[in-house]
Amino acid sequence: MQWRWKQLRWVLVRAAVVCGLGCAGSTSAHASTIQNREFRTSDGIRLHYLEAGQGEPTLVFVPGWLMPARIFEAQLVALSARHRVVVLDPRSQGESELYAGPHTAVRRAADISEFVAEVKPVSFVLVGWSLGVMEGLDYVERFRPTALRGLVLVDNSIGEASPPKPATSASTVQKVPQSRTERLRAFARGLFAHPPPDALLRLVEASVLRVPAAVAAELLAKPYSREYYKNAIYRAQVPVLYAIRPRLADQGAALKAHLPESQVTLYPNAGHALFVDEALDFNADLERFLDKLPTS
Repeated sequence: MQWRWKQLRWVLVRAAVVCGLGCAGSTSAHASTIQNREFRTSDGIRLHYLEAGQGEPTLVFVPGWLMPARIFEAQLVALSARHRVVVLDPRSQGESELYAGPHTAVRRAADISEFVAEVKPVSFVLVGWSLGVMEGLDYVERFRPTALRGLVLVDNSIGEASPPKPATSASTVQKVPQSRTERLRAFARGLFAHPPPDALLRLVEASVLRVPAAVAAELLAKPYSREYYKNAIYRAQVPVLYAIRPRLADQGAALKAHLPESQVTLYPNAGHALFVDEALDFNADLERFLDKLPTS
């Protein structure tokens, strides 16, 4: 019975995401409210973002390395029932403008700051996934936003305990793709423990393939120590939700030891894109976290 319920939940999530990605005649009221927006940064670059719903605190999502905003479709559909949800396509990712200049850590943090200034939340919770954890924490450390009410850090190291060992799989060991295109497509597929909707996978592949190799490498070259990110969390002095797979459990335990009121949730059956693989559980965990936030 438990297996059948999990299978049914995954079918429902897939249906919601596929319709949110553009099904003709979609009956999803929330999916139909998702709006495409854009703004210009202080250096003149066009950045795209998605917006849905109303209600404070606003949920500000920052996706991971090479990823598009649309990967958070299930969150835009579900969480916009109670909250305003905005998701950034970082510079050179998703539907944002490809930028020929340097993608420094300072510039990426400034982009998040200008994105928050653009959407003007009364209060907000910052949700960063993967590289978005690092870039989100860098933004918080540099700009100290006074409207920040919470941090949601999804499946990346936070500078606590020991660094996790690189993830490997039998398929990776047996056959390493030769071309960059093959490697990036394998990377896109490897984000999920369960096959995602075809439309979502195509969007993810398109996003990773459009980013030039030099830019992709530069995005990973952060100039900080692990302690920089750990210290940023504690100096922020806001509630924290750490959503992770078991490989980061030691860091979750260290976070709880230093910040007992933090919430750590494990997703043992999910891939790196755990908010897609376990969308219903992730959304419920996030809602519970939001319900516990101080009202002032």
